[in-house]
Amino acid sequence: MFDVNVKAPAVRAVAAPAQPRTPAQHDRRDRVLASASALLASGGEDELQMKRVAEEARVSLATVYRYFPSKDHLLLAMARARFERALTRVQQGDVDLTGSTPGERVGAYLLREFAAQQRRPHVTAALARVLVGTNPDYRETHDEVQRMHLRLLSVIAHGHDGAPGYEAWMVLRVVAGCFGSATRNWLAGLLSADEARFEIALACRLLDLPAPPVA
Repeated sequence: MFDVNVKAPAVRAVAAPAQPRTPAQHDRRDRVLASASALLASGGEDELQMKRVAEEARVSLATVYRYFPSKDHLLLAMARARFERALTRVQQGDVDLTGSTPGERVGAYLLREFAAQQRRPHVTAALARVLVGTNPDYRETHDEVQRMHLRLLSVIAHGHDGAPGYEAWMVLRVVAGCFGSATRNWLAGLLSADEARFEIALACRLLDLPAPPVA
């Protein structure tokens, strides 16, 4: 028989990342992200220690944990910041979007992004890992980052004011998923760089086909 008096184990509450409100808080958070990016690029995740991040950013360790309760929160914030910067550059016209069709434009952009990833393998490996994480503690932040990436690809494909329909949006999700898969398989040595580029270019052709209806 079960003992009804036995208490269930306590569930650990995971702190939510604090949001900066003042210019000084934004500055401290930005310094943390910049320092984390530099450490990650130089030595990978082994180098990305919260204490080192705090030292390099010239903030307290408590400040780092206030905005980033875990290393994965920090990595997800780095991914989002990258997509935000890219979206701003695209919207300001600072990115050469070559191609006459959505598939050609997104394909050219993602192939340039893959080339950049090859130049920074430590960063690519860390962000690829966290972007496929299944930990429910990071679900909200993870979904937010994915939406930012899709918004970026949507602007590239359809322009600043183009709002794709549901089917087209689903195709963008497939393309983004194929890009992530090709990157991870290249990192794992399952695909050569040429094979990864081929898969990325092939997936982007879906954007130029009539989108099938989604039930």
